[in-house]
Amino acid sequence: MSFLLSLRHWQAFLLIFVLPFLLQFTLPRIAATTGFSIGEAASTAIDALPTIFLTVWIWQVGVLMHRRLPSMINISAIYLHLGALYFVLYTMLLVYTFALVRESITEGTLPFGMLVLLLPMHLFATFCFLYMVYFTARSIVSVQHQRIVEFGEYAAVLLQIMFLPIGIWFLQSRLRQLPRL
Repeated sequence: MSFLLSLRHWQAFLLIFVLPFLLQFTLPRIAATTGFSIGEAASTAIDALPTIFLTVWIWQVGVLMHRRLPSMINISAIYLHLGALYFVLYTMLLVYTFALVRESITEGTLPFGMLVLLLPMHLFATFCFLYMVYFTARSIVSVQHQRIVEFGEYAAVLLQIMFLPIGIWFLQSRLRQLPRL
């Protein structure tokens, strides 16, 4: 996946944002015209594609930057991996749950117990996403400076990752400038 670092900003934008939305809207229509029935699991995966593409990009850039960290910086990427996995699985569960209770949501009769169950899971998914963004942003700047960095040094990169549709235009050129290892 190191090709992610060599993409131009417009290529990364197309890969992370345009392609998943095109797939999300065209795959069901192609299946319908060919008479192929898409199951619930495939439909859930298709609906979660934009979030999955975004998460995989953040995760892979974090992994690639972690491998390039100087030897004096000794951090584990296990929480990055677990956070990405949980976030993707939770996204698919949330999309699937909303598909099942679509009528209840529109009628305003969503069971309170479901909200109580989803709230802590959603808060933990938010924490996992924010940790992935933090880890990736700090790793990018640490690789650039070849030392441990403080919050002020990687805050701009953190915001670029959090607002990735806009930040990708600046962030991808920064990734391309990193020396090849």
